[in-house]
Formats: sequence, C-alpha cells, structure tokens
Amino acid sequence: MMQNHFTATGVVFNSDGKVLMIKHKKLGVWLPPGGHIDENELPCDAVVREIFEETGVKAKVISISDGIGIESDVHCKELALPFTILLENIEGTWQHNHIDLVYLCKAKRDNLTKNEFETDDIGWFSPEEAVNLETYENVRKAIETACNHMKKRM
Repeated sequence: MMQNHFTATGVVFNSDGKVLMIKHKKLGVWLPPGGHIDENELPCDAVVREIFEETGVKAKVISISDGIGIESDVHCKELALPFTILLENIEGTWQHNHIDLVYLCKAKRDNLTKNEFETDDIGWFSPEEAVNLETYENVRKAIETACNHMKKRM
C-alpha cells in the first residue's frame, strides 16, 4: 500500500550567509532540518517548529514570491510559498514517499542546541562546505540553488 507523507524542510541562512545543516541520526547523512507536518498544522509553521526542535534555532520563513497580494481577512490569507516541492522515494519502491515542501528561512539567532535523539551533529556551513558534506544529490542541488537565490535577494 502506498504511503505519502507531507514534510517540510528549511534551508536556513544566518546573517553571515552560512547554511544550517544537521547530521541525521537515522540516515547518517547531512541534511537541512525538517520533518513531518503534523495533522492540522500549516507547512510554514511545521518547518519553523522542526528547525527549532532539531537545532534550537528560531527561524522565519522567507516566501519566494510576493504572492498575488491577498491581504489577510476573515475569509482568506496567503501563505508563504516554498522554494521547491520534492517527491522523495524513501524506501526505493515509490511505496513510501515524502512530499517535501522546502522553504528558505532566515535564522533570528545563530545559537545551536543539538537534539540528541534526532541528530548526531549540527552546524553552520558556508555554501561551499554544505554542498561538500556527505548528503544526497538532491540536497546538494537544493542548497546550491537556494544559495544562488539568496545572493540575488541581498
């Protein structure tokens, strides 16, 4: 039986342009922080929660677009747009997948607190260092593209 889970990941930048990465305990590779979106949770709230739970970093989501200009009212509000959405094949069979909403985020502070249950290590890395860590090719591509996008914004 196919299972699709919604997840949210944050490519988090600090004020020096460094990228926040975690060494995932279960997978043994470096990844941006993120995780499953809880039932009834908004994706942009889930990514902020996951970043904080895994690293102690308080972050804010950066929408990649100004959207269509809907002001919040009693009937509708516009959410931050993710940087990309990936379909990740978790077990190699396409029967267990993560629909991963990847957000760009800005850290409010650089202080780190490692979550011992989920991470073996955490750290801030230059874009060059981050893409050379042991990780997946899609993570490298996402970080490279996110860094290029952020350079244009600054």
